[in-house]
Amino acid sequence: MHSVINELGFQAAAAAAAAAAVTSNMHFAAAADSIESENLDQRPFSIEDCGFMDPEMQHTMRTIDDANEYPKFGWVDITSEFMSACSELNLGELAQDMLFGLFEAMSAIEMMDPKMDVGMGYNRNDTKPHTFETAVDAGVLKLNNLSYEDLIGIFDALFACMVSWLEGNSMDQVLFTCLYLHAPAKIEDKALRSFCHAVRHLIIHIKNIIISSSVNEEEDFQLYGNSSLLANEESPSASSIGGLLKESEDELVRHSKSSNQPEDIMAVVHRLRFMRHFYQSLYLFDYAMTNSIDEGNINEIYKHLNASLELIPQIKKTIEKGTQPISGSDCPNPMGFSPRIHDRSQPPTFPRSVKMRDRPSSLMFLEELVQRLKYSCKIIRMRDYYTALNFFIEFSRKSGHCILSRSILQGLFISNRRLIFGSMQIKDFLWDSVRAFNNPPVMNPKNALAADRDIQVMLDNFFKYCSSTFTQFIRICGFNRARQRDKLARFIESFDSIQVEAARLDSQLSLMSSEKAAEGNGAAATTLKHSAQFATWVLYNCFRSMMLYLMSGFELELYAVHEFLYIYWYPYELLIGFIVSALTRTENNLLVQEEYADHQSKLQAGSNSGGGSSKNRPKNKPKKNKKQQKPYRQEIVYYHAMLSMCGGFYKAIGALTKDGRIRQPMPKFDNEEIRFNRRFAPFANLTSPPPVGYEEFKTFREHMMRPPSSEIYSIAAKHFNQARNALESIQNPEQEILDMLQVAKINYVVMNVLAKGHQKDLKRQPDFDFSKHRHFPIIKLN
Repeated sequence: MHSVINELGFQAAAAAAAAAAVTSNMHFAAAADSIESENLDQRPFSIEDCGFMDPEMQHTMRTIDDANEYPKFGWVDITSEFMSACSELNLGELAQDMLFGLFEAMSAIEMMDPKMDVGMGYNRNDTKPHTFETAVDAGVLKLNNLSYEDLIGIFDALFACMVSWLEGNSMDQVLFTCLYLHAPAKIEDKALRSFCHAVRHLIIHIKNIIISSSVNEEEDFQLYGNSSLLANEESPSASSIGGLLKESEDELVRHSKSSNQPEDIMAVVHRLRFMRHFYQSLYLFDYAMTNSIDEGNINEIYKHLNASLELIPQIKKTIEKGTQPISGSDCPNPMGFSPRIHDRSQPPTFPRSVKMRDRPSSLMFLEELVQRLKYSCKIIRMRDYYTALNFFIEFSRKSGHCILSRSILQGLFISNRRLIFGSMQIKDFLWDSVRAFNNPPVMNPKNALAADRDIQVMLDNFFKYCSSTFTQFIRICGFNRARQRDKLARFIESFDSIQVEAARLDSQLSLMSSEKAAEGNGAAATTLKHSAQFATWVLYNCFRSMMLYLMSGFELELYAVHEFLYIYWYPYELLIGFIVSALTRTENNLLVQEEYADHQSKLQAGSNSGGGSSKNRPKNKPKKNKKQQKPYRQEIVYYHAMLSMCGGFYKAIGALTKDGRIRQPMPKFDNEEIRFNRRFAPFANLTSPPPVGYEEFKTFREHMMRPPSSEIYSIAAKHFNQARNALESIQNPEQEILDMLQVAKINYVVMNVLAKGHQKDLKRQPDFDFSKHRHFPIIKLN
């Protein structure tokens, strides 16, 4: 579908709309020049003639001289002329104007549609929706003497409203349909009053957390609503909410001891207690994100979250004890809610249809939310960038759909003051991260060169330069999965300038190494020689971002099956090899430094003991062979398995394509080179890895597809078998590793079956099932 601008069809439609207000006998010409000369020059249409123009736009376009005539309309029926003009547009063509583009078309209201036109939801005989005051006057809203059944129903309905709000619905359309939240100070029932105060303050804390973290998008969460509903002078302070809930709990507990319905009373107590602990945890999260984070705060949060988690099973058991929503009604509870109270106050283009969560699924959501919040607290244990990035990527994969947990994780790591954990400068955190990743000798405090001013200035400038990019990488991992890919596409290019700076730093250190060697300072020269590791650190993180971008297309179902060939080819031939090379080089550098440090310690021990008597000198015990550190061995094995998996799919898709079993797009609608360039466009401006063109891919593909398809199937089977062996060697595997292992085993069998000629004459495309693993599908033969 394309837009037609300044062409015959559009000009006909535009001219008809403008000139029909002046004359009804206008004729449409066949060419654009004739329309402009014969029709528009007869009488230039005025702003008043454009009845479709927004009054505010009219006011803006008017000059000061005629502003006193505003507004003025000239409504004329142009239906026949408009339909005649539209008949000249071909199928799929759109008419576009400076006053009506794609945004206006998408924002337009489809009249008479109940989902978009709010007026369609009302009948003439319908009564006006109740407000708090009218409901109290009419006697449909109790402020006192509520039964325990009513309280349970209202509390559970508010839980459902809160969950629906966290899932992206408007606060006005879900939470503030509860009339009790409009004026909680007027509620006489103590338990309901304290609960409603807690919900209102909870809204404020959640909004603060999400706004300060800034990892939300419009599809995740709607920040704005009728904020005046939260402005209540009689509201208690945030710190006193826990005490109010505790008082209500204690009073009900005392009543339960002498009551005939202790189970119903305790069901209310469990909900109040859950709200108290849940509120206290979010209150402390909000406080921690604006201050420094310490173990004491996190332990207190853990205590409240654990208490909340223990109460949810008790709440689930008593759902049926409360009042239930009426079947077929939009109201989450029979009493206390007015679903349509804010319909008339919403903007014209606001989403109208809201599907409220049911109560069991809402409690399940809250239970999972509490578990996610507990897991997010573990970020404070990540004391370097490598482990923090891995934690963010894993958290996003497991809990990326929840905006609140993602925001809290982001806020705990980078506080509102833009400090790591609220106390550490970002450049200092990156400094420690590089030391933890590959431990350059020039950054070791015990090394004499660590006090060299010139070296320290160079390192300090480098980490300041890196701070923005590496912080942005962590922040991108806090967005939802779809937005991550969109932002990574623009972010990857920023690594190119950092690669240049890292290479310059390594070059300067290498030059200083030569100077120290010329001066006869061998120890300093050796230290600087082994310091060429900053480029490796930058490249590793660049490769990680590229891999995230490429694989996310499978999760989002962006790739067609015929595109799998070059999508799996790129990591197989290039990207994963670079990642393994960076990790292997880092391990080797660590081993060399370890051996050099042992050698230096032996020389120092020998020099210290050289002047003593051999008789009085204690004999050194023979040292056992010290096991060399290989901190990235597991990750290297994992990437070797991924390399084999990508190779297996690359060869499998190639063989299936050669057999004609992969559906291809029609040639006249397809250009593979354009699609290839667009898929890898974010990598085009990087220096390392060097960009790979379509012609190079074609060369690889032609070489791979030369053997018969049965031989290619056998090679693919070998790749899957290699992946299986590598995955089985990983100790204490996580669920993702086990899923990959199962995919490798099944596809190994499938490739062997195809290699033996099974279904050779069948041209039906296999199914690619991603249900087991998000990046590597199970190939199913039909």
